[in-house]
Amino acid sequence: MTTTPRPITIDDLPALAQVHDPQAHGDRIAWVVTSIDAEADTYTSAIWVGNADGTNVRRLTSGTHRDANPRWSPDGTMIAFTSNRPPVLTLPAEPDKDDAKSSKDAKPADKPKKNPNQMWVIRLDGGEAQQVTNLKYGVSAGSWKSDGSALTFSAQSDPEPDTAPMTNGGVADERIIRDLSYRFDGVGYRERYSHIWTVDLQTGKHTQLTAGDVIDGDPQWQPRGDLIAFNSNRRSDRKRNLSPRQIVLVPASGGEVTIIDTVDASFDSPSWNADGSRIAWIGHRDAGANTRNDNLWTANADGSKVKNHTEKWDVSVGDAGMSDVHGGSEGRPIWHGDDVYLLASQRGTTHVYRIATASSKKPAQVTTGHRRIGGFALTASGVAYVCGYINRPKELFAAGLDGSDEIQISHVNDDALAAFVLSDAIDITATAPDGKQIQAWLLPPANREEGQKYPAILQIHGGPHAMYAYDFFHEMQSMAGKGYAVIFSNPRGSSGYGEEFCACTRAQWGESDMPDVIAALEAAIADVDWIDADRLGVTGGSYGGYLTNWIVGHDQRFKAAVTQRCVSNFYSFFGTSDIGVNFGEFEFGGVPWRDAELLLKYSPISYVDDIHTPLLIIHNESDLRCPIEQAEQMFTFLKYLEREVAFVRIPEESHDLSRSGTPSRRKARLSHMIDWFDSHL
Repeated sequence: MTTTPRPITIDDLPALAQVHDPQAHGDRIAWVVTSIDAEADTYTSAIWVGNADGTNVRRLTSGTHRDANPRWSPDGTMIAFTSNRPPVLTLPAEPDKDDAKSSKDAKPADKPKKNPNQMWVIRLDGGEAQQVTNLKYGVSAGSWKSDGSALTFSAQSDPEPDTAPMTNGGVADERIIRDLSYRFDGVGYRERYSHIWTVDLQTGKHTQLTAGDVIDGDPQWQPRGDLIAFNSNRRSDRKRNLSPRQIVLVPASGGEVTIIDTVDASFDSPSWNADGSRIAWIGHRDAGANTRNDNLWTANADGSKVKNHTEKWDVSVGDAGMSDVHGGSEGRPIWHGDDVYLLASQRGTTHVYRIATASSKKPAQVTTGHRRIGGFALTASGVAYVCGYINRPKELFAAGLDGSDEIQISHVNDDALAAFVLSDAIDITATAPDGKQIQAWLLPPANREEGQKYPAILQIHGGPHAMYAYDFFHEMQSMAGKGYAVIFSNPRGSSGYGEEFCACTRAQWGESDMPDVIAALEAAIADVDWIDADRLGVTGGSYGGYLTNWIVGHDQRFKAAVTQRCVSNFYSFFGTSDIGVNFGEFEFGGVPWRDAELLLKYSPISYVDDIHTPLLIIHNESDLRCPIEQAEQMFTFLKYLEREVAFVRIPEESHDLSRSGTPSRRKARLSHMIDWFDSHL
């Protein structure tokens, strides 16, 4: 029996799966499928495997917990992965502490969460997965030694009492703060540092290779060698300047570390070539400049001959897109001979490109089309990648090395999507008042009828240095399903349009970008005859929440607005956000004690007396990126002025609620938002 497709709703979120993190060995591919368990109000993830020609696709792990980060063994017989499934190994006994180094006023750090991620290994020819790590606070994704005998990973451990950014006090449950950066969104209080470890698969011996008051991560074992590359901030001013990251080498047996390129930089994602003689990574110099393009860099294994291969390519390397049905992928550059394949974002698309490191050839685009590639791997015969479209969530595809002969391998969302009417966007080119061209999209209402007029919602992305892409948004599709036109754009400040375009919002948020999003709205209204210009709403989250606040303080055309996890006051943001000191000073153009006039000029809180648009404020109580005090100020000021304002506080959730928060709270957020527009538009 067939059913007639219907518009998608808020309640349909659990029907959509995330396909992500493809990894290849020869012509075999492993990937992750993450699903929502609505009854348990949580997520589960399973590892799938299949061939690059689309055959022998099967689920490798049960998916009853969070199995993720699959990494092939060098011989292709096993896959290592992380999982929060119940452990089968007992945690080792706590080591004895040197009493002379301990503090009578310090207590142990908070207990780890139940079942932290440990490393497991499963054979491809059958059998149960075997747990290979048993560290107290869990481990990160792993990287194999080239003979398959060991793995490297990063993990946290309890530091000496007086060295942690924060410890619990000895009188009650007070917290003793020592560092400028003592908490981080999505993580909470920083009670420990992370370091590089190895585990021997035969003996089970865990070895810690690095130590100290540093955060080391993303280790990669050198093929045919004995070095491990990782990223870290090893600068002497690291507790003051949080942004820099360096590529660091450490012998797999332990010892002194070597820092590649010691200048001021923000580097990440180290990747060895096949014989371990060269290393590539992604990043940019001038670490504190959030608007710099990330580039592809290489060096010899000893750290010599550092070279920037994309310096003259005005494109940001990496995936700058966003979606609320998107699982994380590794995103590392991948060697193929002397060429390096990587992701780069341009004009609302993210694609795979090839960079010839042995010549000065221009980057070659491999994948094409109006879509977003969220992660990729190189197979023996080509490239495998997960990609999504505005009207379809991501699935796994494979193609030749030149992007030809594409096939779809995974189909986990096919059955769910067959039940829904999904809108595809209309491309819009808007012209800002100064003549600048702005890329925008118009998502029509589902089941739109000729002759009918529809209300419209202007959506504004966060960042600000991210971009809307040709990718699926359940939130926008749900709005279209309720009969709204949805307009979204990439105003100045967005990634994907060159470094100058990205940088021009600095120290002039609101003034530089509001004209662009309003131009997108007006262009959409002019392009079609079915938008009711008297029923307009506006919403956005994070930076998008900031611009929503700014717009309703400077424009009276909107009948309703929803600001989410917003910024409202640059002056207080500097001292309350987890990134306020570095991000705030760069983006806003000053510090409170010297530049109060400038910071308040560009703070929406300064214009509340001009806000008459009914405003719903949605904010997460555990948001450390845009602390809830930003929302509290906006609500209090407007309530004092007796304006129409409502405040929804969502407990326990971080800044990333809309993408990865508790499923029921994600639905609550959407329900309050759409109900607000329903009642006002």
